[in-house]
Amino acid sequence: MRKIFGHRGLPQIYIENTIKSLNKALEICDFVETDIRITKDEQLIFYHDPTIENKKIEELTLSEIKTFIDIDISEIHFVSRDQIKGRVNFELKVNNEENELNKIFINKVTNLTKQDDIISSFDWETILNNREKFKSRYGILIDKENQLFESKAISNLDPKLMFMVEKEIFYSRNFELPKERCVVWTVNDSDEIMNILNMNVYGVVTDIGDKLD
Repeated sequence: MRKIFGHRGLPQIYIENTIKSLNKALEICDFVETDIRITKDEQLIFYHDPTIENKKIEELTLSEIKTFIDIDISEIHFVSRDQIKGRVNFELKVNNEENELNKIFINKVTNLTKQDDIISSFDWETILNNREKFKSRYGILIDKENQLFESKAISNLDPKLMFMVEKEIFYSRNFELPKERCVVWTVNDSDEIMNILNMNVYGVVTDIGDKLD
């Protein structure tokens, strides 16, 4: 069955990447997609941008982050899989300058995922090097046409690997990835969403999950 992924929850109604936004999306979507990062004191938070107040997330403690944001820290602090009431695509936001912290990051996220979840990242190396550790499904993000050839080669070697593909790349004449393993992002026109789903992709990521029938 083709899936609708709520992009950071329902961002047109609730604050994106908050527990509330994610769970509200899961009332109507099959999955949610959310960005996840690790703090200096090894806490997991749902947050898209690499910095807060021009400071890197990995250089801030959870308590310090709390002073910079306008919402309750519990809305973005990830400590238990029970906080989210459905299937999740966790997009790992990796800082390659923090190798030791990244190892902790991968282990903590892996331990908090369920079998039906997906762990993905723009950092292909992180995903491909940790495939044996993951309890969930896993995928790589593709946003450049010149990544299609390499990803096609990898797809032939790893039948479990999923592909989170930027919409314009999906439409490329060079696109030859197995559609049943592809999630297309980010699509915010309801007719276009249905057209893409009818191409037998695994799913579509959208900001307008609340507006779909």
